Amino acid sequence: MTKKRTLLSSLCIVISGTLVLSACSEANKETVSTAENTSEAKINPAGQYPISNDKINLKVLTQQDVNVENLETNDFTKWYESKTNVHVEWEVVPKSAAAEKLQVKLAGGDLPEVFMSAGITDSQLVAYGSQGLFMPLNDLIDKYAPNVKKMMKNSPWLDQYMYTPDGKIYSIPNVGETFHATMPKKMFIYKPWLDKLGLKMPTTTEELYNVLMAFKTKDPNGNGKADEIPLSGANGTTNSNNEPESFIMQSFVYYDKTTYLMVDKGLIEFAADKPGYKEGLKYMHKLVQGGLLQPDAFIQDRKALTALAEDPAGSRLGAGTALYWGNMAIDNGPSGRYKDYAAVPILKGPDGQVFGFDRGHVPSAGAFVITRNNKNPEASMRWIDWFFDEHAKLNEGWSDYLGQEGVGWKKPDAGLKGIDGRPATYQMIMPFGTKNNNRWTQTAPRYQDEAFRMSLAATPEAETEVRLQAITKELYKPYSKAEMQVPHMFFKEEDLMQFGDIQKNISTVVQDFMLKFVTGSLDIDKDWNKYTQELDNAGLQQYLKIVRDSYSKIKK
Repeated sequence: MTKKRTLLSSLCIVISGTLVLSACSEANKETVSTAENTSEAKINPAGQYPISNDKINLKVLTQQDVNVENLETNDFTKWYESKTNVHVEWEVVPKSAAAEKLQVKLAGGDLPEVFMSAGITDSQLVAYGSQGLFMPLNDLIDKYAPNVKKMMKNSPWLDQYMYTPDGKIYSIPNVGETFHATMPKKMFIYKPWLDKLGLKMPTTTEELYNVLMAFKTKDPNGNGKADEIPLSGANGTTNSNNEPESFIMQSFVYYDKTTYLMVDKGLIEFAADKPGYKEGLKYMHKLVQGGLLQPDAFIQDRKALTALAEDPAGSRLGAGTALYWGNMAIDNGPSGRYKDYAAVPILKGPDGQVFGFDRGHVPSAGAFVITRNNKNPEASMRWIDWFFDEHAKLNEGWSDYLGQEGVGWKKPDAGLKGIDGRPATYQMIMPFGTKNNNRWTQTAPRYQDEAFRMSLAATPEAETEVRLQAITKELYKPYSKAEMQVPHMFFKEEDLMQFGDIQKNISTVVQDFMLKFVTGSLDIDKDWNKYTQELDNAGLQQYLKIVRDSYSKIKK
């Protein structure tokens, strides 16, 4: 899409959930157009199918979705190929290896034609876009993507997630206005154990401690062995919101693990050296020391966490931290234990305060990237554009996200209401979390606004969405501290090269010392000065100066 943009000063609003740096130059004021690319196939006009009368092969790298059996033989894959005449050659990468694989591809230049849901970060978008590895999409969107254009018109706030500082668009984001994901730091507790021991749902950090101690000492699984794991989680670098510290810290300080920053009384502050953070570390240390919080919770992967919840002899997991129960137990699994994990509200801390982490709706900016190796960029843009009109998909009887009409979903039964209480527009047949080969689930980017998601019929098949909506509204949203969330920002050119390294170094210090503090290899009080000194050595003051300078310009 050709577009002129004028920005105030040298500051731009950010593209995604991770802070990214780049120059905000006069190029932002210029008309932007894509470089010339010669297609190998003749492309039919937008809206006309097939996309080309000539068969087109498209090499796509994507992360594996555990709920999709095989993208090559998938029913939706076959249907969409017959519709478009575009055959996809898939390179599917396990999520655990995706970041490493992506970096190897980018560094070596062995690029697919498209990166789709491959985990491309904002900084990679800016860096490799400016180097020419990623193709500018402005004109391609304008000529070949009416659905994407409509999305941008209806949701102009998305500009900040699409336009890089040079005025170019290098990626189309995945946009899901998912209410329950606005507050993703949740905890779930095994209610059968609470009931057996006559315990109430904890509402404070002290009550949680007492519940976990009962789980440890009173044999709630009834096997006569002390094999219960009262509380666990998983490594947050490879698993979504499973890290225990992110939930627990909400009782002590506003905790954004991406940046460790917060807005406090109009000023950006570093959260991971504040008194509240220190008290949160002491609480976690108390849990670990008492055998209540599994030390492996900070380093294990999600499979190890699930193995505790899904032990064939009976669940061994009393509580876990996760976006939803399906990140712990198996959603819709044969044991049915996922139904028995009940949400724990954000716990009131020792002083009665809570700091609910509310990130709002955050699109995944790098969801669809066309690389310089793409032989048919026009066809690629037409190919992805179809995914951005949910209602049109349903009218055709197919959805990448829901599957085939009559298999994955259907038109609502008479009188059914959606999650929001209004008349439903679609009804699930195949529940979310069901492994299948009829749909792609979350493989492709799409545009799902709040109205569409809430128009899902509130039936048992939609249990996951309905339950998460209710949990978030009742137990988490009332404690939101959205005003403490730092806006996303680009920074001045002179800060670009150093900022990424500083942020990485600071994150390494925070994580290393956190593990040592909570496991007891360092004393929180005696070694606190050592920790803060290491933060300074990593560049904390420079980090804060860069962010505060930029934030002050936003406020003007």
